[in-house]
Amino acid sequence: MKILPRYKHCFVCGKENPIGVNLHFETDGEYVYAKTSLNKNYIGYENRVHGGIIAGLIDEAMGWACTVKEKKLYYTIELDVKYKKPVHPNEMVFIKAQMNDIKHNVAMASGILKDEAGTILVSAKGKYMPINKNEEDAVLAMLHHEPEDNKAVTREDL
Repeated sequence: MKILPRYKHCFVCGKENPIGVNLHFETDGEYVYAKTSLNKNYIGYENRVHGGIIAGLIDEAMGWACTVKEKKLYYTIELDVKYKKPVHPNEMVFIKAQMNDIKHNVAMASGILKDEAGTILVSAKGKYMPINKNEEDAVLAMLHHEPEDNKAVTREDL
């Protein structure tokens, strides 16, 4: 498994964002994986993690799945999330995402979020566009390896 780069201030993966989730993503080259347990600070109401937070996590994983396959950075243009069962605070959950197709420069991905028993709590599909080259270079310059090694992140690291 390869650990993917991070941006320190990202809400999803930034370890220097005091209100963020501090997630790290790994890949086997085909899928992107993450696991986390969200505390009560992320609830929408009693005993349920907010759906928007969950959407953000699975969206980020699907975007990374496209990046891993295409060696380009992507942004979301469409997101379809299906909430099958609630995600509870302090419940360990596992995210798995993959790129499924690419048509007319639009990458399509899918992802799931499961509990420890393997029950699918959330499924999602999304469409992603590559960011332009100049913006991509700027974003790559903001990313860092995990663990940090002070080496620049390049497309080959994606």
